Amino acid sequence: MQIITQLDQVASFQGGVLSIGNFDGVHRGHQAMLSQLRKQAETRKVPSVVMTFDPPPVALIAPHSVPPRLSTVERKAELIAELGVDCLFVYPTDSSLLNLSATQFFHQLVIDRFRAVGMVEGENFFFGKQRQGDINLLGELTSQHHIFLQVIKGVQTGGEMISSTRIRKLISSGEIEEAVDCLGHPYRITGTVVYGDQRGKELGFPTANLEEIETLIPAEGVYAGTCSYSGKQYGAAINIGPNPTFSNQQKKFEVHLIGFSGDLYGHQISVDLIARCRDIRKFLNRVDLQEQLKVDIEQVQKMICER
Repeated sequence: MQIITQLDQVASFQGGVLSIGNFDGVHRGHQAMLSQLRKQAETRKVPSVVMTFDPPPVALIAPHSVPPRLSTVERKAELIAELGVDCLFVYPTDSSLLNLSATQFFHQLVIDRFRAVGMVEGENFFFGKQRQGDINLLGELTSQHHIFLQVIKGVQTGGEMISSTRIRKLISSGEIEEAVDCLGHPYRITGTVVYGDQRGKELGFPTANLEEIETLIPAEGVYAGTCSYSGKQYGAAINIGPNPTFSNQQKKFEVHLIGFSGDLYGHQISVDLIARCRDIRKFLNRVDLQEQLKVDIEQVQKMICER
């Protein structure tokens, strides 16, 4: 998949089938849509093209109410590439784009720039200034210009529609397993390893303390996950929150890589969360905490094997 960020680069992918959206998290609903995008493009022997935005439009329209991201641009690109899409256009969102009416947006981008022969969108697709355009208007415009439009119904799980908003709520409340089910892949957190208080090392369970995290951090708790580093995958026991046993109330994101030894300081690592193990709690002493950490690691390894 080729990633482009400039309008003048679009010419190489004109005449294809197009999907436009934020695609935050690239969840199962997005995957269903992009699967159809690829199929429609393959049938017509034309490029499959996805257009997304960085930053998301809401960051310019209402900067104080921007929801935390589920995926970085890099992670989004990786997930979309896995779906077999030919081109990802990451539009550097600006005021000129946001001031386009729905009709102007359609003509300037879909017609003039992409020269799309088809579009694949979800039922809740909106476009243009103040989200004036909806899927009905898109249907009218594509029909007028002899562009086929496929509208994809939302994907449900547990009797409820999958959406980025729903997934954010699940992650914020620590319901990682249900969030992962909605995503269709582990929830990834990427950060830079910084120096901590070395307490994990003293306990025999060294941890990497992550900062500079750009995506939504789950509710406090101990989680199971995996981490790929230097070509090898490790099980990961993740502690999100304070350390009440040592009267440390600072919220941290700490990762113990099972079986790893080495120096990670200053490195960027990514952790894929798959399940929640337990709440954060205070232990009577260091020995009790060490015993619990052994149990946590056994549980993490079991969860990884089951998945």
